[in-house]
This record gives sequence, structure tokens and C-alpha cells, in this order.
Amino acid sequence: MKHIECIICMLLLMLLSACQSPYTTPLQEEIIVEGWIESGSGPVVILTKSMILEEMQSQTEGDVLLPWAKVTVSDGIDSVVLTGGINHDYFPPYVYTTSHMKGEAGKTYWLRVEYGNRVATAKTTIPYPQALEGLRVSKASDSLYQITASFMDNPLSKDYYLFQTRIFNKETRYYPAFLGLIDDELLKGDAVYRHQVQPGIHFMTAGVDNYRPYYKEGDSVLIKFSKIDEQSYRVQQSINEIVAFSSNPAFVTDLDLYSNIDGGSGFWCGYGVTQYRVVIADSIK
Repeated sequence: MKHIECIICMLLLMLLSACQSPYTTPLQEEIIVEGWIESGSGPVVILTKSMILEEMQSQTEGDVLLPWAKVTVSDGIDSVVLTGGINHDYFPPYVYTTSHMKGEAGKTYWLRVEYGNRVATAKTTIPYPQALEGLRVSKASDSLYQITASFMDNPLSKDYYLFQTRIFNKETRYYPAFLGLIDDELLKGDAVYRHQVQPGIHFMTAGVDNYRPYYKEGDSVLIKFSKIDEQSYRVQQSINEIVAFSSNPAFVTDLDLYSNIDGGSGFWCGYGVTQYRVVIADSIK
């Protein structure tokens, strides 16, 4: 996965870059999807709409939300209509989800979004999860620490991996770890691969300019280690590139966000997840 408030900021950046285009035709509004389903958890979908250039400065958060859409998720046998509601753990704080469907490894999930006369669709798969071999905390400086994960890659299969982190009581959701997206093309077969799990860097977070790839002694770090399919890998790779080149909103990127949504933009990703918690203070004792 793969994720994430990033969509609105990236759309702003891409739309701003379009201001430099020689074409004067206004951009048309379209459905923007930020959605995922994890093994063992229900689907989560956040919907917004793109902004017409002439109206960008006058629009508010409420203007870009889509609170009355019909959102359906199907595993090919059962279909569930998601319920929308306020959830301040996310931005924008309106989420479609359900407790009547849990993601299962090995399955394909279809998403269908209906809003007015517009329809957006996508599909994703959830690979079988893989456990880490271990997690180790070590000093990076007198007051900062790093977490190193180790895992084995199966040389007989094509695999993609994603680390996500959330610092407990400081962040309300998981974010893709900085440099936490891995294509096993770069790994060495049967060897144990070690990877530094860095905190996620994301928009709408205070102190982005002072980002450090380390943790503090008081941090309790929640880690998700996921296997993802190729489409989800391409989505996350695209997000990483845009975040890297656009972390300073004073500069505009002309990179396009890779989308696996038909009839809209954004992403619908599946994650085969294993979860861990690392309490830095306990680990260094």
C-alpha cells in the first residue's frame, strides 16, 4: 500500500501545475478514490472530487467531499454496500467502511463507486501475508533510535512488500514508511534481508521540513508489514515519487499519480498484513 490526505495535496499540486499549460479548457470534475482492504480488516474508502481550476481558491474541504455516494465492495460472491460517516482519524474526515466484510488473503475484491451519473470501478487482490523474522532497535545518536526489520523472500515467486508505520498517540493512521516499498527484484534470493523501517513522511503533518528517519525513546511504534500485488506496488511507487518531489508545496511537480481506477482517479489497494508493536523504551532496556 498503500497511502494516504496525500491525495488532496497531490491533486492540488497537479492541478496547479496545469495552470502553466497552454490550454485554457477547464479541468472536469472527477471522482477521486483513496481505498484499501487489508487481510482481517474491513474495507476503507475515502472519496473526494477534483477541483475545477477557476474555483480552486474559493472551495473548502466540504466542497470536495462526496458524502452521498453508493460504494459497493464485492469478493465475487458476496457484495456489501459501505456506510459513510464522520471519522476524524482520517483527512478528509469522512470514510466509507463496513463491519460486514473482512479482507481474506488470496481473494480479489471489486470496488464500485456510484455518484450521480458517474461510476468508478477498480479491483485488487490481497496476497498471503508473510511474517517478519525479527525487529531490532539500535541507537542512531544519543537520543534517536532506528528499527531494523529482517525477513526472507521466496525466490520462486514475484513479490512486493510495503512497510507502514504509525507512532501511537501521535498519529491517527498508518502511513507508508519512508523508503518502505520493496520490489524483490532487488533482493538476494534465500538470504535474510534487513531493512531499516523509517517513520512515514506525509503531508498535513507539522514539522515535515524537520523530518528525521529515526524514533525517540518515548515512541511506541506500530508497524504493518504487507505483501501487495503489482498494481498496488505501482500506486505506492507513484505516491512515493510525488511525496518526494512535492514535500515543499512552493514547488510544483508535473508527475502523474498512477491510478488503477476506471472512471476516476486514485487507487484501490489490497494488503496481506502482519502487524507489530515496538516500544522503543522497552527495547533499549
